[in-house]
Amino acid sequence: MPRILVIAGDGSSTGHLDYARFRMREEGFDVTVAAPVKKPLNTSVHQPAEGLATYVESPGFIVEADAALDEIEPSKFDGLLLPGARAPEYLRNNARCIEVVRHFLEADKTIGGICHGAQLLVTAGIKGRRLTGIDQIKLDIEAAGGTYVHVTDEAVVDGNIVTAWRTPYYHVWIRGFLSLLREKLGIKKETKVGKARILIITGDFASSGQLQYSIYRMLEAGFDLTVAAPLKKRLETIVDQREEGWEYDIEKTGYWFQANATFDEIEPSGFDALIVPGWRAAEYLRNIKRCTDIVRHFIDTDKPIASICQGPRVLVAAGLKGRRLTGLHMIKPDIINTGNTFVEAGSDPVIDRNIVTVSRRPYYYVWMRAFMALLQERGIKTS
Repeated sequence: MPRILVIAGDGSSTGHLDYARFRMREEGFDVTVAAPVKKPLNTSVHQPAEGLATYVESPGFIVEADAALDEIEPSKFDGLLLPGARAPEYLRNNARCIEVVRHFLEADKTIGGICHGAQLLVTAGIKGRRLTGIDQIKLDIEAAGGTYVHVTDEAVVDGNIVTAWRTPYYHVWIRGFLSLLREKLGIKKETKVGKARILIITGDFASSGQLQYSIYRMLEAGFDLTVAAPLKKRLETIVDQREEGWEYDIEKTGYWFQANATFDEIEPSGFDALIVPGWRAAEYLRNIKRCTDIVRHFIDTDKPIASICQGPRVLVAAGLKGRRLTGLHMIKPDIINTGNTFVEAGSDPVIDRNIVTVSRRPYYYVWMRAFMALLQERGIKTS
């Protein structure tokens, strides 16, 4: 089993860190998140803002570091991932961090960096390589004798290093990293570009983490994706630690996502599968008739459906009965009162014919692994 090291710290991008660690776990890899100190990390959400020359920063999810950098033996790892945002600005001044990064450079192991992540590479002594990252680090790359490549929707690959621009190109970053890692480790995996059409139903106050992981996982697989909401607008999402079992937290603003269709514009017969993320969006979406009509089509036609957290509330509002489902514990009465069975599943997926449900964060990788397996079982090509 490949072992992957992710270097992070306070101020790391919650989106980069989530997609890196959950995607590697979805592949079945052994993942370690290492930071200067083994502690809960306060991650960040960075958004562009109209009229500002830089980004707006707000709190992201709290992520527990698995190990301190001093505890890490880099020779035992096969690949390295470097999320971005503000953490690399100070991590590059941590001698042990740079020593660990230098091992992967000198040993020619697979490295993937995004956004500010390349700052750690140039500090570790890399020269004469083609790299990308957020525009603000162009000077750092060039000052170290590298070539800054401005690309958005594709990764820059130079030898053992894969770099990607910034949010929202997580799928580009990890697709490139996995391709190079498999090549270096001799892992044979049949890669097919998915041609399926996937529909995600969501709205304001959906979980930022759930929506983000499902969107970029579908894009990484090469699917034709539509994100539908009541209005075709920029959606405000939520970061809330209660999703991960905390008793109390105050909702914080997550990443913005653009809905590219309204419910009224959707013809569900043209889609092959459905994803219904959770959090508070599900509470009002279940009261929108056009939304439940769309969901009912996927139920009645036995097409693959994936839902998580509070998302199953929309499924049962659409008339689902007699099925085994899981989700956030607070929706147990909704499941039972509609003639379904609530399963206390913990970290396991609940699969009932065409429907995959998972309880909550941090089990996004369990959710998508099960959903992708269901798609393959139904003859839908995945990568």
